[in-house]
Amino acid sequence: MATKSYYKAQEKQGEFHFSDADEVLYGGAAGGGKSYSILWDAVMKCIKYKSIRVTIFRRKFPELEKSIILEFLEHVPSHWYEYNKKEHRAYFSKTKSILEFNHCQLESDVYNYQSAQYEFLYFDELTHFTEYIYTYLASRCRTTKDYVIPQIKSASNPGNIGHHWVKARFIDGAVPNKKIVRQNVGVENEYVLRTIPKLSGDVKSILEKNEYTTEYIPAKVFDNKYIIKNDPKYIARLLGIKNASERKALLEGDWDSFEGQFFKEWDYTIHTCEPFEIPHFWTHIRCIDWGYTNPSVCLWIAIDPKGRAFVYRELTMTQSTIEEITNEIRAMTGKEKIAYTTADPSIWSVNQYERGESVAMKMIRDGISLMKADNNRIAGWNVIHSYLYHNKKEEIEPKMQIFNTCYQLIKTLPGLVNSKRKPEDIDTDGDDHHADALRYGLMTKPILAQREKGKTPIRSFEYWMNKKKDERAKEGYAGSF
Repeated sequence: MATKSYYKAQEKQGEFHFSDADEVLYGGAAGGGKSYSILWDAVMKCIKYKSIRVTIFRRKFPELEKSIILEFLEHVPSHWYEYNKKEHRAYFSKTKSILEFNHCQLESDVYNYQSAQYEFLYFDELTHFTEYIYTYLASRCRTTKDYVIPQIKSASNPGNIGHHWVKARFIDGAVPNKKIVRQNVGVENEYVLRTIPKLSGDVKSILEKNEYTTEYIPAKVFDNKYIIKNDPKYIARLLGIKNASERKALLEGDWDSFEGQFFKEWDYTIHTCEPFEIPHFWTHIRCIDWGYTNPSVCLWIAIDPKGRAFVYRELTMTQSTIEEITNEIRAMTGKEKIAYTTADPSIWSVNQYERGESVAMKMIRDGISLMKADNNRIAGWNVIHSYLYHNKKEEIEPKMQIFNTCYQLIKTLPGLVNSKRKPEDIDTDGDDHHADALRYGLMTKPILAQREKGKTPIRSFEYWMNKKKDERAKEGYAGSF
């Protein structure tokens, strides 16, 4: 008697299942059967291996419940497992393996999995996650069993808050359907560079002999014969999407079409520069976005005599005490003369610190003088827009550049997207900690938006007041206006 087949992989799905890269991204266009592939890959691992733990992540629980969990309960034979609804776990009876269905909505939620261990880790709709969530949870992928090689597999469409880092990690420089050795596994943080111990010869040898690989497997709707056969009008619905970038992303899996990017002015070749020695007479400022479970960020910005801003140093620390953060800020500043340091006004609240003393007052007592930042988000983003603005035709250069050693700011700023509920604001589900610190600093040195050619520039109240003073002075009036 023939065994009943519950799942038959299509060609692209088969490539996904058989990939042995350390990290695999399956995706691109809509309708390629990505979520179904993730589900069955996880189930097959639980059937094949004994006593392993496997997990599938979505960013939010409603998404998990309405997609992955529902698909699992509907299509995977119930006699294979026992499902605990409260725990969201499936216990496979023959192998004693466990499949968990998890979500991680906030960056601070990663610590719910601090002691977890999974042989296989899956992310559905990877671009919904921040890079911080992904890399932290990826550290939970490990094993002590000699018959299992841990692996992380994900699926996603282009777009959303994680588009930029997912593209950089899996798409840029990659050959589709081919493993590549990751070249970006080095440390990218000045604080970490200064504080981690040097790798021993044994550790270096292990890393050299065990290359860490990624693989991108593109899939389009045309690779899913079941949709083409059973719902041929689905392609017409994709063609009906009016926005060209979104249509290309969902129909063609085009990762260069990025709809919703907040800072559209961003250009790496224009907005970054090689480090140089900052003249001591320039204005040096610091700006801080504090966090504990979320990252604490400090940026150092130098303003030249022409009003141009140069972000020349960054610090990113997580789960660190106020003392550790202030000590590191002082150490990295050295003998530089800092005009002022601005920080999020919320840290002046006494509820921010467990001893009944505000974070701000604790930092001030520890030697970091602070002033409250202007926390008007929309105005702050507009100031950053103004600093980033450039126009080659009118020979207008940007008013800000970032040293290419400020990896985290450069990585996260271009990846921020518009909030769907409030388009003039940033989607706060994204990694906006470095952007917040940047706007705190630049809000102390706001510049007016560049005018379009042929249009009268918008002038400030102070401009008109000063102009009136000059006119009255020419007419022979004395005194103040």
